[in-house]
Parts: sequence; structure tokens; C-alpha cells
Amino acid sequence: MKYEYGGVEYEGDDFYCYPDTKVLVNRFDIRDYEKLQEIERDYSATKIALLSANPFKGTFDLKYLQKIHRFIFEDIYTWAGRIRGGQFFSKGETEFCRAPMIYTYADNVFGKLRNEKWLRGLPREQFIERMAYFMAEINTLHPFREGNGRTQRVFFEELARRARYEINFGNVEPDELLDADIAAYNKDYTPMLVLLDEKIVSYKKDS
Repeated sequence: MKYEYGGVEYEGDDFYCYPDTKVLVNRFDIRDYEKLQEIERDYSATKIALLSANPFKGTFDLKYLQKIHRFIFEDIYTWAGRIRGGQFFSKGETEFCRAPMIYTYADNVFGKLRNEKWLRGLPREQFIERMAYFMAEINTLHPFREGNGRTQRVFFEELARRARYEINFGNVEPDELLDADIAAYNKDYTPMLVLLDEKIVSYKKDS
């Protein structure tokens, strides 16, 4: 099967990967999946730490999300910060927004976030409820071929900080957060609400 992306024609199920593998084409030309995962974890952790110390300014929209993704992954992938194309749209049983609909879906989600004044001025319980909703929506958007979770966590940490809350995803085991993400995707927000309340939203800063 052939696909076109960025004016280039590709063959196969996933043109982001080396032929007949699940290894993403990368700047290091690493063909070993586990080795690439290790390199990616190390590089992204360093970049995320830098962003935590010096977060980007700007409005919380799709371009802001792209800017974060580009900074975190630009040393690894040439497509860092670019909206995905092709046929990739699922992991396991979770189906994300299909590539042709990403911009339309993003306009809707980020428009709602803007209309809600980026969750500023909300009491803690309501802040947590809306955080759970928007985390699920942006996860469903899944605009990048890889690295969506890490990019979204940086995005929401800064969103919360500007809303005068502090959140820390490091307090949660990755599998626990993943299970809550999957439940929220299926409109069961309870696990995410519990995590946000008990482990992630650590305190409200003084005015």
C-alpha cells in the first residue's frame, strides 16, 4: 500500500519506521528497538528537565504543543514538532484522531480550553475535573507519531502552573497513569480524577 506525505510517496503500513520493523527512523540510524528506546529516554529526560526549569511562554494551543514536542525530540527525529500523517492512529485497542482530522479536532479542543480561560481561577475540585477532561481530549488528539505522553505532561504542568496550581506526574507510576489515560479515553474519568486529587495536584500556590 502506498501513501503520500510531505510530497513524498511511501510504501508500507508505517512510513515512519524502517522497512519491516517497528523501529522509528532516527537521526542516529539506530535499527535496534531497545537501543533506540534507551537513547530516546535519555535525551527526552534531559530536554524535559530543561523545559521544567525554563518553560516556554505563549498561548496553550496546538502550536505550543508542537513547540514542546520539537524541543524534546529534535535531536532524535527529523519530524519532531510536525503533525503526523499516514495511517498510524492506534495503539492496542485505543484509536486516536485520524491524521486528516487533527487540525479540526485541535481547533475544537483548544478553543474550549481558551474559552475556559485556560482553567485559571477555578477552585481545586473543578480544576481537577477540567484537567481530567482536557488531558483525555488532547490524548485522543495524539498529534505526533511518538512522544505524545511526554509532550502533554510538560504542556499540562505549565498550564497548571499558570493557573496557580502545581502538578507532578512523577508521583505516579507510568502504568498507573497509562491505565487512567485509557479509562479517560473511554469516558471513565474516575481513575484520573483520583490520581489528580491524591497524587498529581500537590498543592495550590499562594496568591
